[in-house]
Amino acid sequence: MYDTRKIIARLAMLATAVLGAGANAGAAEGCAAPYIKMVVPNPAGGVGDVISRAIAEKASTYLGKTIVIENRAGATTTIGTDIVAKAAPDGCTVLSLTTSGVVASILMPKLAYDLQRDFVPILGIGSFPMVAVVSVGSKIQSFADLEKAAKSPQGVVYASGGVGTLAHLSAARLVNDWGGTALHVPFRGSADAVQALLGNQVQLFFSSSAEASSLAATGKVRLLAITSEKRLASLPDVPTMGELGYGNFNPRLWYAFLAPARTPPEVVARLYDAFAKAVTDKAVQERFAGLGFATDATNSASATAYMKSEAERWGKVIRDNNIQASQ
Repeated sequence: MYDTRKIIARLAMLATAVLGAGANAGAAEGCAAPYIKMVVPNPAGGVGDVISRAIAEKASTYLGKTIVIENRAGATTTIGTDIVAKAAPDGCTVLSLTTSGVVASILMPKLAYDLQRDFVPILGIGSFPMVAVVSVGSKIQSFADLEKAAKSPQGVVYASGGVGTLAHLSAARLVNDWGGTALHVPFRGSADAVQALLGNQVQLFFSSSAEASSLAATGKVRLLAITSEKRLASLPDVPTMGELGYGNFNPRLWYAFLAPARTPPEVVARLYDAFAKAVTDKAVQERFAGLGFATDATNSASATAYMKSEAERWGKVIRDNNIQASQ
């Protein structure tokens, strides 16, 4: 004779085990939604947007799920970043982060989120080297001339697309290293900064290699040096900082993809696998090569360490120069 109560109890235990296995399988599988949302805290059409879209499009084929780009620009990338910080840790929401986002978290300590606490890096994607740019009509003909100008009583006047941008911090760090004097003129975006450079209102502007290539094509600027380890095929006549004896000066505009904190490790691993394959895809790399974008596809641990080192590096520059977000 069967004990009904024992049978029911065993069935309940079996159901619980099956449901638990299903939940674990779901966690390992990742996002259960119809698509993955990638928040890009920059305007559509910008370099960061182009990089993110190219990788997302390729990664979708490996994930078997569409990745939809959502541009949420504003407040120095903090609007979009905050959205992802508050998202569910289920693999359905990803943040496209750059060095600018790392710097913003230092300049604005009262933000609702903390990059180290509220995010887990999926992977580092790669970076753009920075280029020292002057107007073609400038008296500054070389990097040595730039150093001489910075050390003169008048110092050097440099532009940036805003307080705390990598263009701003790169120039500040360089002048600090030289023990020189400089005046920073921030603009509302790099386009205005470039116009000020071309109009000889300022003497120097640091740009990414992608922007520098476009500027060089106009014939209106002179590229003095680049922070890459070797010369770029797209800018073969621009010497590296190492060639000029400044190998320790190597700012780069870094890109990474992050997920909300507490995203299961197996979900992060699956996203990493898809994004890493996309980043190292030959067609994607060829597309980036002309921009001077060096891909690396570093794993979560390496990206975490690099993000921390960038925060320390640029945090020191911010403190040494008393840079504030309200400047």
